[in-house]
Amino acid sequence: MGWAPDGKLLASAGADNVVKVWDYEKGEQVRTINAHQKQITRLAFVGTTGQFATCSGDTTVKFFNVDNGGNTRNFSGGNDYLYALGVSADGAALVTGGEDGLARLYNGNNPGQAPKGLRPPGVEAPKK
Repeated sequence: MGWAPDGKLLASAGADNVVKVWDYEKGEQVRTINAHQKQITRLAFVGTTGQFATCSGDTTVKFFNVDNGGNTRNFSGGNDYLYALGVSADGAALVTGGEDGLARLYNGNNPGQAPKGLRPPGVEAPKK
């Protein structure tokens, strides 16, 4: 759940795979966004922009425009459920963490670029 930078809209997400955008002042739901194929585990607004990012059990990260619900960019590369998400204020970098214990660092301006994997000390990569 998170607040849009103007404080007027609130976005919530959960196990139903959708994001709901709410008008705080009116107390009404503005829209429903069919965002992911599995539960959404984290939602974060991007700095002072009108965009927010979500991560999910479907191993993807997606960016959306809070004002119109449009999907602006997608990132893949996870191997299992993603539970953690951090986005820089300008959206140029993002990091995810998930069930596989690997942190993935993405170039937020290039969805096609493979993420850089960061493992904790002493944790080996899974054998293929």
